[in-house]
Amino acid sequence: MKIDSVIFDFGNVLSMPNSYKHFAEMEKMTGIDEKFFAGAMGDIRQQFDLGTVSASQLYQKLFSDAGYTAQAQDTELCKTLGDMDLASWDNPNIASNEWALSLQKQGFKLGILSNMPYEFLQKYRQNVPAFTHADYALFSCDVRMIKPCPEIYQLILEKLSTKAENAVFFDDLQPNIDAAKKLGINAILWQNLEQAQKEFEELLKK
Repeated sequence: MKIDSVIFDFGNVLSMPNSYKHFAEMEKMTGIDEKFFAGAMGDIRQQFDLGTVSASQLYQKLFSDAGYTAQAQDTELCKTLGDMDLASWDNPNIASNEWALSLQKQGFKLGILSNMPYEFLQKYRQNVPAFTHADYALFSCDVRMIKPCPEIYQLILEKLSTKAENAVFFDDLQPNIDAAKKLGINAILWQNLEQAQKEFEELLKK
């Protein structure tokens, strides 16, 4: 086995963990308990990451499904909440990005595989060093597929011109790791940078 490619998720890997502090501000703006807004990170998020709804529509649907008709019809409110949501992810983990880029300099092909909405890329893509320097960056909104769909893993392997056994994938969610492993990809569950680096080095020694 010869590892020639490394593939990174974005959220909580190349970004700092999201504190969701904006939920408290959303409560002040709407009068709705901040716990309600955790729903924006649930199943409805898939439509957002697939690119089939905008950030504003995400919150319109969240309100509508819960029976908050007035809030759902407040277009300006939903746009503001959507912008707050997007901005909460604009917090790159500089150390993780630097490590990813250092691996690229060592000769590994650098790939990005992330469930990501269009609007984040439009506003903040340039702020993530690994996005702008990757050999190939694959985002769910561009291909209308999301992890853990097997086809999206196969596509990033194809774009990097590598095989499953020659790639290492880093993600913070176990279902995404499990899906990668089923395809034969070397997958490491990201807990923090130091742990990921250690497991990567151990993998290279095998």
